[in-house]
Amino acid sequence: MANTINTIKDGPGLFAKGIAQTLKDNLKLFAFVDKADESDFDGKNGFKSGDTINTSIPPRYVPQQDSLDITSSIQDTVEEKKDLVLNKTETIGMKLDSLELATDVDVAQALRRFGMPAAESIAQNMEARCFEIAHNATYNFSGTAGSNGFTVADVLDARKLLNKNLCPMKDRMLFMNSDSGAEAVDARKGLFQSSEQIKKQYEDGYVGLADGFNWVESELIGLHTNGSQGGTPLVNGATSEAASSIAIDGVTSGNTYTKGTVFTLAGVFRVHPITKTVTPDLQQFVVTADATFAGGSATVSISPSIYAGSNGLQNVSALPADNAAVTLKTGAASTGYSQNLAMHKSAFKCVTAPLYAPRGVDLVATETVDGITVNIVRDFDVKTREVITRVDVLYAFDEIRPEWSTRLTS
Repeated sequence: MANTINTIKDGPGLFAKGIAQTLKDNLKLFAFVDKADESDFDGKNGFKSGDTINTSIPPRYVPQQDSLDITSSIQDTVEEKKDLVLNKTETIGMKLDSLELATDVDVAQALRRFGMPAAESIAQNMEARCFEIAHNATYNFSGTAGSNGFTVADVLDARKLLNKNLCPMKDRMLFMNSDSGAEAVDARKGLFQSSEQIKKQYEDGYVGLADGFNWVESELIGLHTNGSQGGTPLVNGATSEAASSIAIDGVTSGNTYTKGTVFTLAGVFRVHPITKTVTPDLQQFVVTADATFAGGSATVSISPSIYAGSNGLQNVSALPADNAAVTLKTGAASTGYSQNLAMHKSAFKCVTAPLYAPRGVDLVATETVDGITVNIVRDFDVKTREVITRVDVLYAFDEIRPEWSTRLTS
């Protein structure tokens, strides 16, 4: 008896949705963090690279104690804004003359042969770029660079930094590479926990839920490579309130600080996020752009911005003094170290957006699965008489609450 093959009404849409599902299944960091509200896309026929989606960061208030009269202490509501700039794209162009999507069999074959490999490649690129953005934006730093260890104490130190920044206990993830994962399993093999967890450790090299985190392995976790950073660095002059940069001198002329380098400043202590009580911990800062020291000095861009005033944004005990010592935390000069990440899902936010859907082409489809949007266009090239199919992902990824992320170096 002859086969009966069902035709389908939206083959391109199913093909795009299959790619979006495969992409989502292969993303770990990007799929974990918060997504921008889909209502931002309402009424717009596609975005282009460079467009911006606005998102809000909740305000921070300082409670008044022991008085119900708030006449003299009414606070301005400072709702910080964060722009998610759609400036990252992943694109694969394919010559697929035989790609037909008329039946469910055609769609399944096209997905298996072409769509899934494309989605897997895109996922690898997206994850690597997002891990780099995440560790470069994270100023909380724990572990010992070059130790090649991943002990319980190391992880608990990362957890402690999140706790001190009032990070919610739920929805925490620890992303580690397989070298760190091997160290972690070995360090925990003698600890008391459920027999099922022990079984997974021995049979699968699996950690799972431990030390307050769900654990995920990824070989896309990046390295931070330090600059040449020689000399005896000191704060150079006064630093203003709300400064997002700091002048440093005493560095060997021509040497560099690379983006992602973490340091502390003598006398600049972290304060409790709500009570503003001064803590015994020096505030950690991260370099946000490569800096080269001409004549031994440079103005270095940093995060977080420095707030010493008595308001909801205060994050340090005092502005740094002239000639205060600068202590680098990220290891030896000109050396790279793995940057495992312990974070809450709201430390970062991401978005993928629909691209403009052109008219008059052979095939066009845009589909979203769990916040992951894929755009597909196929058309005939009259110059070469080839049928070209392109798969595009337009996205943004940026920090929202970087204090809810900690780098765990190894």
